[in-house]
Amino acid sequence: MIAATRLSAAPQRLLWSAGRTGRRAPLVVRALAVPDQYGYVMASVALTTALVQWQAIRVAIARRKVGLSYPKMFAEGDSEEARVFNCTQRSHQNTLEYFTGVVAMQALLGLQYPLVAAAAGTTWTLARVAYTLGYSTGDPSKRAPGAIASGLIHVLLILGTGVTGVRIATGL
Repeated sequence: MIAATRLSAAPQRLLWSAGRTGRRAPLVVRALAVPDQYGYVMASVALTTALVQWQAIRVAIARRKVGLSYPKMFAEGDSEEARVFNCTQRSHQNTLEYFTGVVAMQALLGLQYPLVAAAAGTTWTLARVAYTLGYSTGDPSKRAPGAIASGLIHVLLILGTGVTGVRIATGL
């Protein structure tokens, strides 16, 4: 999907300062062909972003119920409302910790394998919905099914993106 060539030696002298001409010329991307099915990746990324917004709304509602003012991140005490807010807030924060990497890997993997990337991203997002609903009960143990599923998908995205990147870089 990615067509690239190396610059010839003559332009290389213009790009590198004296003493560096022995280095390989930089990789120049001449064209980037986005697969026809890349729209599925875009939809999956939009769904993942919608998840984060939905979680933020849930945090705002829980914050109002517990009466917690900004900038406090967590409620104090061990009331039911405080536990529910803290778990709801933590489910959102934890998702944000993974968000950037998951979206980037969907976008990169999708350049070569759009349906795989979209399926992985959508599955990760649905697992995070289960994680959020379980965690937001106020009982952290109920987050386990969603955490396990999203964790496995996250590892698969890392491996898939990494292996694909190495294959493209080495021409395998």
